[in-house]
Amino acid sequence: MKHKKAILRGAFLLTAAGFLSRIMGFFYRIFLSRSIGADGLGLYQMIFPVFALALSFTSAGLNTAVSHQVSRKNALGDKKGVWEVFFTGAVLSLLLSGFAAGSLWRCAGVLAETFLKDIRCEELLKYLALSLPFASLHSIVTGCFIGRKKAGLPALSQLFEQAVRILSSLLLWQIFLKKELSPSPLIAVGGILASEVLTSLFTLLLLLLQSPVFPLPSPAVMKRNMERLSEIALPVSMNRCILGIFQSVEAVLIPLRLRLFGYTATEAYRHYGTLTGMALPLVLFPSAITGAVSLLLIPEISEADALNDRQAILRTARNTVSGCLYLGIFCTGGFFLFGKELGLFLFQSEEAGSYIRILGWICPFLYLGTTLASILNSLGKTTAVFFQNLLGILIRIFFVWFYIPRSGISGCLLGLLISQLVTALLSLRTLLKAVPEFELSTKDLLLPLLFLGWSLFLVMLADRILPVIISVPSPGSGTAPFLLFLRGGIFAASYTLPAFIRLENTFGFSFPARFRQK
Repeated sequence: MKHKKAILRGAFLLTAAGFLSRIMGFFYRIFLSRSIGADGLGLYQMIFPVFALALSFTSAGLNTAVSHQVSRKNALGDKKGVWEVFFTGAVLSLLLSGFAAGSLWRCAGVLAETFLKDIRCEELLKYLALSLPFASLHSIVTGCFIGRKKAGLPALSQLFEQAVRILSSLLLWQIFLKKELSPSPLIAVGGILASEVLTSLFTLLLLLLQSPVFPLPSPAVMKRNMERLSEIALPVSMNRCILGIFQSVEAVLIPLRLRLFGYTATEAYRHYGTLTGMALPLVLFPSAITGAVSLLLIPEISEADALNDRQAILRTARNTVSGCLYLGIFCTGGFFLFGKELGLFLFQSEEAGSYIRILGWICPFLYLGTTLASILNSLGKTTAVFFQNLLGILIRIFFVWFYIPRSGISGCLLGLLISQLVTALLSLRTLLKAVPEFELSTKDLLLPLLFLGWSLFLVMLADRILPVIISVPSPGSGTAPFLLFLRGGIFAASYTLPAFIRLENTFGFSFPARFRQK
């Protein structure tokens, strides 16, 4: 019960921080679009594939590895071992990030001219290169906190980082205006640099204040820890790096293939922007919940694996899969039912609404695949996760290349759906092999579908009753948002109440008799 409450509490903290951070980021994007303009914002977005690739190389795998190893040491009460793992991970990350930062600084001009096709990106890449060591150290400290099941501090650092980024950008914007300079993407990149420097120092200080500091580990201990960390980190880093490369290729190909469908360059970028800048972020918004749970599953499963507690692994996997299905089916129903209205209300775009309705179908597979990948990584199945994710991105590129010229953006949407379906099913198959005792109950699929049908019935009933009580709104009427929120509230309450009663055991409260420990 204590472990389940820890997952619930940690998931709540990280989810709340994730939502607040995304809300802050939403308003930050509005500020950037008005301060540096669409051209500057586009330039800012262009440099991120390179920056994300560098971060994947320096810290993505090490973050998972440190969290995994720290949780194992923590479960055994080895505080000195926790310190040694953290110190080794920090040294290794700083070495890698120093090399990556130097390489990015030296090659910034070549990358800007040949890959990004805009020489203005050179200066931006150089400033981003300076932030790499700090971003990597921040990632390692966060992994250590998660491994020790202290989710509150990473949640706090997430909000701190976003706040520093926004305030730094505002300060730089004011400086540009006072010097009568035209604001450029440098204010956004400067915000990233300032936030990474201050957040890494802030989290490191918190770690040192809350943890006993032991003498530096011996070379033999560091070598042993490096080997163990590398075994976990290398496949994860390869996964992120290769996926980053292919995702960059996908991002470049989509507008090009849309032009073959018959769109002009402007139309192609408009459709691509509506999909990736409006519809997809909204569909991914609930993933703040599954992302938080996935992060917390690493130490939970790793600790159970270290103690050879198969029942704990089985319970955690069963409850996680069940919760993801309930959330995914709820989001699918919600986006399908309210997608068009959300597109108009949030983005003033019917096209975005259509994309939201279609993308809603990926929710169960997306959320399930994310959490299953975290469980499998914690069980040491990093290679399997790597190839499954690689297959998913290759499926998307296949549809981008062959289907977009025939069917337009629908080919991209179909590729997204099939890739998420295949990845989730393969992850489930791998979990069944790793944990043969795991069984997915038919109730976990049928009950959320039943609750969804009940919710849809109540919304349809409300659609007949509400016009009698409230006049039917005309386009642009202030009543339309009110009706949207009212109908959405009916849908959410009628689904989540019975689902919550059914899932009172998930992440923390009580278990049905057949799942309880004897």
